[in-house]
Amino acid sequence: MFEALQDSLGLHFRDESLLKLALTHKSYIFETSNEALDSNERLEFLGDSVLAGICADFLYRSFPELSEGALSDTRAILVKGETLAQFARELNLDDFLIMGKGEANNIKGQRVLAATFEAVLGAIYLDQGLEAAQRFLLPHLKPMAYHIVKKRLFKDHKSRFQELAQAHTSITPAYRLVSQEGPSHNREFIVEAMLGDEVAGRGQGRNKQTAEQEAAFAALQNRGWIKESE
Repeated sequence: MFEALQDSLGLHFRDESLLKLALTHKSYIFETSNEALDSNERLEFLGDSVLAGICADFLYRSFPELSEGALSDTRAILVKGETLAQFARELNLDDFLIMGKGEANNIKGQRVLAATFEAVLGAIYLDQGLEAAQRFLLPHLKPMAYHIVKKRLFKDHKSRFQELAQAHTSITPAYRLVSQEGPSHNREFIVEAMLGDEVAGRGQGRNKQTAEQEAAFAALQNRGWIKESE
């Protein structure tokens, strides 16, 4: 069961039921009305903590020249939903998701894929321990981390946006909370960066601060004030 996926993950589970659980979206439980089944939400919660710990340890050891603030900003980029969804697509997790038919159109959505990646990481941790979780995760994190640090992409996007907005338009940006969804342990915020009455960019994140940074980054790209690759 899930042999192709396990080959893609680079490991084989001792308890394959953990992998199946990691791939089970709550919509499947709702549609089957089977109270004996469980979704991947608890594994996602665990995987989120494992991800943060491994990421922090790697960054601390690999970049002694970075300040605490730069380390935090780099980690925020590495663990954001967009990044995790990219990792999930690289592993073709979307081909193995167990979802309700009503959620089929959302199967490749960023939030679902990011949550599934975290759940799989949590399942690996439970099945084979922290070292196995590190061996699985670090090949995904390392190239992106070195790119972020080399290009200094961890710089505060809000500060850059404010500086450039004032230089180009003489307007100080403001931020507007559009929505917040999800359970308390996995809330998703959507924020718009405003230049006067104009929406300059939109971002999302696990907290309001991250969403504002993403909105500022989108605004910088939309205005052409930074390159798409930055």
